[in-house]
Amino acid sequence: MANSFTLFEEREKPTFTYSPIVAAAHTPPYKMHKYFARRPYNVFEQLVQNFSSKGEVILDPFCGGGVTIYEGLLKHRKVIGCDLNPLSIFIVGNMVKRTPVDREFHNAIRELKSYIQYLQKDFLIFQHENRRYPVDWTEMALSVRCPKCGKPTPLSNGLRVKTGKYLCQNVDCSLNKGEGFEVNDCERSAAQHLYLINDANRKQIRKEFDLEDKMRADNHIKFLKEELSNNDITVPQDVIPLEWDRQFEDGLAKKGILYFQDLFTKRNLYILLLLVHKINAYKETLGVEKYELLRMIFSNVVKDTNIMSFTNEGWQSGKPTTWSKHAYWAPNQFCEVTILPAFEKSVDRVLSALKYNKTQNYVPRQVLQFSDFIAGDNNLLLYNKPVNLTDIPDDAVDAIITDPPYGSNVQYLELSHFWYPWNKDLYDSYPVFELEAVANRKKGFKGAKDQYDYENNLFQVFEKSYQCLKPDKFMTLTFNNKDISSWLGLLFSIFKSGFSFDNMYFQDGVKNYKQTAHTKAEGSPYGDFIYVFKKAKPTYTLPEYKSEAQFALDIDYIFKRYISKSQDKNSAILEMFLEAIPLIDGFSKSYLRAHNTHALYKHFNKHYLNGISEGVIEINFSNNTRRSQSLLVRT
Repeated sequence: MANSFTLFEEREKPTFTYSPIVAAAHTPPYKMHKYFARRPYNVFEQLVQNFSSKGEVILDPFCGGGVTIYEGLLKHRKVIGCDLNPLSIFIVGNMVKRTPVDREFHNAIRELKSYIQYLQKDFLIFQHENRRYPVDWTEMALSVRCPKCGKPTPLSNGLRVKTGKYLCQNVDCSLNKGEGFEVNDCERSAAQHLYLINDANRKQIRKEFDLEDKMRADNHIKFLKEELSNNDITVPQDVIPLEWDRQFEDGLAKKGILYFQDLFTKRNLYILLLLVHKINAYKETLGVEKYELLRMIFSNVVKDTNIMSFTNEGWQSGKPTTWSKHAYWAPNQFCEVTILPAFEKSVDRVLSALKYNKTQNYVPRQVLQFSDFIAGDNNLLLYNKPVNLTDIPDDAVDAIITDPPYGSNVQYLELSHFWYPWNKDLYDSYPVFELEAVANRKKGFKGAKDQYDYENNLFQVFEKSYQCLKPDKFMTLTFNNKDISSWLGLLFSIFKSGFSFDNMYFQDGVKNYKQTAHTKAEGSPYGDFIYVFKKAKPTYTLPEYKSEAQFALDIDYIFKRYISKSQDKNSAILEMFLEAIPLIDGFSKSYLRAHNTHALYKHFNKHYLNGISEGVIEINFSNNTRRSQSLLVRT
């Protein structure tokens, strides 16, 4: 018996073809400020050129780190970016600027540098072999009380036996040797200083922290407290919500990190509070554009000087690195990075970006609403809201180019909230977490989202995006995930919205960026699949489904054949989706549109692909258990 639907190989040829390229490292504008999971700029440059023409309107409904926006402006397109993350809009609005770097701006930079030097005085200096060195960073460690002797002991790399087990630093304690003790249930103590580091001239000078250094550090804290008092600055306490996914995932409260301010040492926290207070004095004298650039510089300093910084000989040439994971990961041994060198590096990033932008042939002309955007030569419209809450009319967009959220891989709003206590005066509104298209890795807590929430929130965005797009035009996006349910959630939401499929490719990531804990982890996807969808009728026949079990059996049959093959994993995923797409599209438009809910993620869960490789697949819907080998064939 033959299938009633046309096999994907029999469809019409795709309208567009894409040639994978060597992904390039970020240009200076993308280095102005960190954003999570930015894609290679030249990949999106090619997408902009393939799917739009000069003067046409491009929409990115998940504009994130601004790759579509920036590359679209460079290619003289009119670009619209939407993101409910205020950090995204703040970054994108600054990275496209061509603000002149005049004497007034340079004077402000010099004055701020002098102010930091005043705040640091001689407190961050150490003596080594009859020479004085400035401290670039201090190696520190979280500390607990030894369960045997009760004395504080640092959780330093030198005392670490294995994960979760440490030796007591007290030489008279019996736990100073052997297997050590478990730290999970130990009482927390104040973090301890270990070493003072100078990293000038590529020769690292390292001095053990001693009593004299402690007295100097205590006096520094006392001085900074007096400065806070003199400026009427109070130390804020912005609570890290206990119901967050990252709270469960990263165990922040267990480490005594209850407030966002706890992610900084007292010294760095106090200096940062004084520095942003000083920067705010320039708001009236410099004007909005230059003032925002100063805040951009400051925001980067905040990123580089928190306790999520650490050193590893294999990363960054042994210099401090931070945000090496998509997590609030506070390592037991961390760095207190000195504010002044961090400020100088941040200034260099911003100035390099502005210098680079001056060499590019574009002029950003930003407006606040669509009616002004579409008129004349205005070319930039940024919304700090989902596209479905904007005033973009139907059939107004020539191309959609985007990089949607990757399921549970990155909790964008939670992670970006790190900057919220520092930048909230720059944001128009508080982020609406309920609208974010993500799934949580942890379950069972208040506000937890699952793959169904991910799918539904994506659907709200793609439905409006479909309406905004002109007929017979294209939406292209990048995606990858080792969790098959995230793939299906994305595709269900797109096909329910009305899109049809055109083509799919694989594109490698930037090779020298595979240096984080996330990308190095075994099984982590690297590179992206590029999908092309069209606002048109499909060129392939859509099967009609009347049950979830019927669809699941058919998908199992396809996926099992490809994943079990001894071939390149990315090639296998590409081929299996190319065959499965008509089924997924048909199921979305026939069954999901009619029923609006389903229970498929219980079957296609995060362990699904492992089950395929092990040959163990069962389907259980409505007490009807069947093996995937019994493919339902429709005649």
